Amino acid sequence: MRVLFVEGKDPEALRALAQALPHPYWLLEGEGVFLLQVLGAGEEALAQARTLPGVKVWAFTLKEGVVYRGCGKRSGTSP
Repeated sequence: MRVLFVEGKDPEALRALAQALPHPYWLLEGEGVFLLQVLGAGEEALAQARTLPGVKVWAFTLKEGVVYRGCGKRSGTSP
């Protein structure tokens, strides 16, 4: 699976891109910058991301990962 990362300063532009794609995404906020992560993105999504002004775009192939392993303790966010 390919994972697309788009870094930019305009969260609305990143959100609009993500909502136009048929893939799961996360929009992360840092200090003055936002990072959009899109799972399962293909070449079309990559091309669309590159059209946004003032962004940096990366695409990686997911080799392995864990969705939720937990810490053994119940919390308010535990499934």
